[in-house]
Amino acid sequence: MSDIDWDAVAAEAVDILQRYLRLDTTNPPGNEERAADFLAEILAAEGIPSRKLVSAPGRANLVATLPGEDGEKPLVLLNHVDVVPAEADQWQVAPFSGVVKDGFVWGRGAIDMKGMGVLELATVLTLKRRGVRLRRPVRLLAVADEEAGSDFGVEWLAREHPDVIDASFVIDEVGYGAESYLGVERPLFGITMAEKSPLWLKLRATGRPGHGSAPNDDNVLDRMVRAMQRVQNWERPAVLTPPVADSLRAFCAEGYIDLDPDKTPPAEIAERYRPLRSLLTNTVSATGLHSGMKHNVIPATAYATLDCRLVPGYEHERFIKEIARVIDDPKVEIETVFAAESPSTSPDTELHAAIHAVCSAVLPEAAVVPKVSAGFTDSRTFRRRGVPAYGFVPMLLSNAEQGGIHGNDERVSLKNLRLGVEVLYKVVERVCAA
Repeated sequence: MSDIDWDAVAAEAVDILQRYLRLDTTNPPGNEERAADFLAEILAAEGIPSRKLVSAPGRANLVATLPGEDGEKPLVLLNHVDVVPAEADQWQVAPFSGVVKDGFVWGRGAIDMKGMGVLELATVLTLKRRGVRLRRPVRLLAVADEEAGSDFGVEWLAREHPDVIDASFVIDEVGYGAESYLGVERPLFGITMAEKSPLWLKLRATGRPGHGSAPNDDNVLDRMVRAMQRVQNWERPAVLTPPVADSLRAFCAEGYIDLDPDKTPPAEIAERYRPLRSLLTNTVSATGLHSGMKHNVIPATAYATLDCRLVPGYEHERFIKEIARVIDDPKVEIETVFAAESPSTSPDTELHAAIHAVCSAVLPEAAVVPKVSAGFTDSRTFRRRGVPAYGFVPMLLSNAEQGGIHGNDERVSLKNLRLGVEVLYKVVERVCAA
């Protein structure tokens, strides 16, 4: 076969990504069907059939498979098509413009995760155009609703179409690489092996309503403010879980940290390397406080929302009991809004070895390290079924690119798209080609 013109592949990926970013798939409400139709049209033009699986009006998932010859289960290239909201007045460009500016493609979803979705699409298109014989099928799976818990996406597929998620391996989001890390000017590729588990809680309370001119001792807003203050002041200990320990050992071996995790207390590591703190502790972010209807009316009800992320393996019920003890008020009820757990993935697989080999060949100066994600992904659904799933986005993100994830001015560099199409294709070809 002829050599691949990676610059041409990257240029096509940029064009597709620009058009893709112009589709507003903000979740809520999602409207992911428009993205599924967009991807299906590109695939159809190349003679690649796809299925659109609709979970609710406007909510759709797309699956397209290049068949293999050996009867093996597919490698799934997983991506989600929904994006989080954007505050347009805080952006330098319109969030859904998809413009190329200063060497970047700008738009909500450029990193999380339409950019990676386009890398996966480019891989499938390149395999098809080159007529590569596959021993293992390659499946592109573009899903809805990841940003809101996946009820209309991969969790729905697991219930209604389990055959779609029956796989040998999965490549998913996070596992981002970086130009530098923890102050060390050496690039790295990350492979996410585990992730913290989400536990979204709602605190509810009721009290005695009345006129604002007549304070009482059962003001529900006072009660909720006290509860939130106790949560805010709660100092949770650092915990070194096995997946995080494996990651820190690799960081130490590659020179990114100079503390041996087997000989250093977790609290000392968290204090010395602040970016690692979230991986060593259970975190709580207050995301909402709601009460009141008029300036001179004491309200009867109040509720607050907490986004808790637990270190790998930490039991949800244990954490809920701990936070109840901290609040120490039986009139504040704790409701679980969303919870999910994810096992870790072993590095002892053909896919993991291929990622290492390809990254080392394409960029010998870069380290390749296991990582733990502070956020959760759709990989958890596969991992619970025993499918090895790795977060692996073959880009070396700058600080500006990392800061755009769920933030303002989200963008991905043209250089990273060029790197990504080559690395991802070579990994997939290595584990799937006959």
